[in-house]
Amino acid sequence: MDISHLLTSHSRNMEASLVRELLHYSQQPDVLSLAGGLPDENLMPAYPELKQLTDSRQYGPSEGEKDLRECIVSIVAERGIQTSTDNVLVTNGSQQGLDIVSRLILDESSTILTEQPTYLAACQVFKLQGAKVQDVMSDAEGMSVSALRDAIEKHHPKAVYLIPNFQNPAGHCYSLQRRCEIAALLDEKNILLIEDDPYRDLCYDNVDLTPISILIKQAPWLYMGSFSKVLWPGLRTGYIVSCDAFSPYLVKVKQAVDLHTNRLGQSMITQFFKSGQYPDHVIKLQKAYKEKRDVMAEALNAELGDLIEFSLPAGGMFFWVKLPAGVSSQLVLTEALKDKVLVLPGTPFFPCKSSLDDSFLRLSFARVSPAQIHQAITVLAKVIRQLA
Repeated sequence: MDISHLLTSHSRNMEASLVRELLHYSQQPDVLSLAGGLPDENLMPAYPELKQLTDSRQYGPSEGEKDLRECIVSIVAERGIQTSTDNVLVTNGSQQGLDIVSRLILDESSTILTEQPTYLAACQVFKLQGAKVQDVMSDAEGMSVSALRDAIEKHHPKAVYLIPNFQNPAGHCYSLQRRCEIAALLDEKNILLIEDDPYRDLCYDNVDLTPISILIKQAPWLYMGSFSKVLWPGLRTGYIVSCDAFSPYLVKVKQAVDLHTNRLGQSMITQFFKSGQYPDHVIKLQKAYKEKRDVMAEALNAELGDLIEFSLPAGGMFFWVKLPAGVSSQLVLTEALKDKVLVLPGTPFFPCKSSLDDSFLRLSFARVSPAQIHQAITVLAKVIRQLA
């Protein structure tokens, strides 16, 4: 049946997420997956014993449960963001947050600026609204300020989308100076900042984590967070904290999209926070993931140190590995999978076609054990050396 005439032009041109396409491989028990951004389920806390189940059976407020929004207010206050529950919207994961914001501000006439590379699923949702996604050169300290200025003057964007802490996929963390310079430029040009901060608690080294949003004096901003990387990703619970002007519009879009976020999931997260276990849980995650990060760095250096380039991420879940000249990330994926090792090519993380886009791999250390990391990197090294 041909339904193409029923689809919008944006729907017809949608590209599937390579991460989702590869997910069925990662679920096979004999495959070692370094591809997905999946937390280690062995580190997830037990579900709390739920109370007040009767309330959770009925429809809830579109903006989210008041108790959870109060928890979120306290969480972001520790990060320097002073807000109220009126400016907090609970979403079905941070991905829905991106969708709601995109529906609100983007259309065919819009341009949004992102890092190069950037989170591939963000580009999917921006493009679904018909927006042009323009990437901006980035380095180890974040998006280049001079390149951002040039891009603003050339493209007149609606917004700038940034992941300042342990960026997905590149893993870098913005310096405080870079954060201040970007905030000043956005103020000068009055450009909306969409700040995505899902990896913040997965911090292993002493780095600056100041939200760019609190450095902005007059430009509009939206700050997004998620519980998926630190608690239970299957509950799909995230949030948007907004400057005052955006709040009523975000709630209206949320009402139109799905009425409200899952109330059982919100109750679980609220009870876990109120139990006082969260700080110790974060310390547990940081210790476990730091060990895995260090194991992967050691294995990469030992097996491929003379061929590849990478930086040690100060947090998050990923290594961003530059392959030897002439080695295709797509071919590495194909060949490594023959030996039951799954990796993620860098190609989908570049919004604009680039000569660099087939030169990188994103490797996740979060879900596999230290022994499995060594095993997978040994296989990967064999494949890369054969192709180099």
